[in-house]
Amino acid sequence: MMMQQPELGRRLTALRKERNLTQEELVEKSHVSVRTIQRIEAGEVLPRMSTVKILLEALGERYESFSAESPQVKETQINILPHAGRNTVLVAALAGTVYLVSQIILAGMDIFWITGDHDWGFVLNAIYTGFTVVMVASYILFARGFLVLSTVFENTLLKAVTYMLMVATVGMGVLDITSLSAVDVESLGIPYAMAAVLFGALGIVFGVALIRLQDSMGELSRIAGMLEIVMGGMLVTVVLFFVSYVILIPAVVVEILVLYRGYEYLSRSEPSNG
Repeated sequence: MMMQQPELGRRLTALRKERNLTQEELVEKSHVSVRTIQRIEAGEVLPRMSTVKILLEALGERYESFSAESPQVKETQINILPHAGRNTVLVAALAGTVYLVSQIILAGMDIFWITGDHDWGFVLNAIYTGFTVVMVASYILFARGFLVLSTVFENTLLKAVTYMLMVATVGMGVLDITSLSAVDVESLGIPYAMAAVLFGALGIVFGVALIRLQDSMGELSRIAGMLEIVMGGMLVTVVLFFVSYVILIPAVVVEILVLYRGYEYLSRSEPSNG
């Protein structure tokens, strides 16, 4: 078991002072919020093991030397997971860019399709289908990064909602492609309204899960979470479906930054070959 409070808080405080760091300086090095550090040092909360390790790394202290309790069990999560997941998170950050670009292109084509002639012909249908496949594939790669973070930082809500979003995105891609051959365009209203509500609800939960990463990934996670909640709220209304794309752009950009920060953290956590 991990060291209990208030001993943990006292030892972290002593280690910080030994390194001649203020709480604010530790915030800058670790990206853990100052409120969380204050509460840990005061013994008010027992943080997750992942948060403790982030603080120790920022303080230049090895986890195993800080706590000799059950090191073999803890090393499985602390060392093996970062080694296996860092490349997945980096690929996810890059895939997020592809996903964002494809979503913007598809949104423009959707508007063109709705406001113009619905009979595009083979070429435009093929282009739309191609971008949809790219969007779905890049989203799955993008989402895998959050699955890694959910495991490393013990965020079960993030893991569950990410899996649901992956399945929903595949379903949405199928709906988008099949809608190209729809004879009665008005009949698409109900399935798309249901999809908007579903994605809105999942987006709100995803936003809450991202906010829970704040202690480990810093302020960027909170911003990403708030943007997801706002976007999810718009989608749930259905009528603000296309307006939500305005929020999608900054939301995905911030999420890419969160993933890159996660990649940096996992790179620092990877065991040294020396």
